[in-house]
Amino acid sequence: MQIIPKEHYRWVWDSKNIDEYFILVQKLAKVLQKTYGQDMIRSQIYGDEVEHAHVWLWPELPHDGTEKDFEAHAQKIKSHLS
Repeated sequence: MQIIPKEHYRWVWDSKNIDEYFILVQKLAKVLQKTYGQDMIRSQIYGDEVEHAHVWLWPELPHDGTEKDFEAHAQKIKSHLS
């Protein structure tokens, strides 16, 4: 999952509302924990591959082919959003 601010900022730390941004990141990490029944959700802040602020979040998934069923994962995550 990639969390991207609507306004363009080159780096996450340039965001005007960084507190609100990271509250959203936290909420989505909690949704992933609930969705996948995992405590550890990986996160990463880079900026070299896309010149726009963003944070990556992802759970550890089994490498059995189901990890690439993006539509099923999207539906599963949406069902845990409240």
